[in-house]
Amino acid sequence: MFLDTISSDHEEDVAGVRLRTPPGASEPVPSTPVPHPIRRELLVDVSCAQSLVDRYGEENDWFRIVAVDLVRHLAAPNSAFLSKATAIAMAPVLANGVSAIDAIERLRAVIPHVGMYVVAQDTSEVAQSMTKLAVAGVDEVFAFDTHADVKAFQETIRARLSAPAPETEMRLLWKWFRESSERSLVMHCVRNGFRLDVWSIRSKVFNQCRKTLQNRVAVLGLPSPGIISRCGRVLHAQELERRGLKPTTVVASILGFPSAGAMQRSRRRLRKALMTRGRQALVFASLLK
Repeated sequence: MFLDTISSDHEEDVAGVRLRTPPGASEPVPSTPVPHPIRRELLVDVSCAQSLVDRYGEENDWFRIVAVDLVRHLAAPNSAFLSKATAIAMAPVLANGVSAIDAIERLRAVIPHVGMYVVAQDTSEVAQSMTKLAVAGVDEVFAFDTHADVKAFQETIRARLSAPAPETEMRLLWKWFRESSERSLVMHCVRNGFRLDVWSIRSKVFNQCRKTLQNRVAVLGLPSPGIISRCGRVLHAQELERRGLKPTTVVASILGFPSAGAMQRSRRRLRKALMTRGRQALVFASLLK
């Protein structure tokens, strides 16, 4: 990712500065592991734990699979065990017939910052439920009958665990937008702002084109999804800094900025631009330090 000061079709304009995704780019994470104080555990519901272990192994270079019974934890969703997680994966249907839609809806109310992923063995398992999963708050859905999804899942979890979502800010946003019809879209944009390919993810999860997604938030007077995602990327940087990750150049590299200086300039300019975009934009500007 790099700064561009000319017209671009990739992102919306923010005070003359754009973060543009290079052709072919996907994950803003270095190809080699970066040592820092972040949990590497991927919590996986028992409904699909063995399937993931068979494909990726119980532990690899980027994450360790920890099998959990989400149905049991749903009975006490305020447990610190789940709130400390970075990512959770589950099948379309959990144990005892609980649907992933219901599970995600209930979990989102208490852990809006945790990445949640649905893993299906066949595309047909989720083809009819994508819209409901999006509204519930899923981050991405994978069908393992396609080779691309098998590889994409590993890359996605690798990126997610390297850039945990900002818990404090996500909880505030959840409260601020609790009555908004676009809460799921806003939260998705922020939670996945660390991804360079965030537009393609949104289009897939919400099953709508970029223009439609832009119109949805514009009607409510909110900043565009691109700008909200850009806020998300900065908030992810703040989270990594809070966790003690140093130096700043490493934080910038993980999040796809060309340099630490570029990341700091983007933060300042984004906040300044949001301060002039109305009351709704001030909500996001207030979170940028």
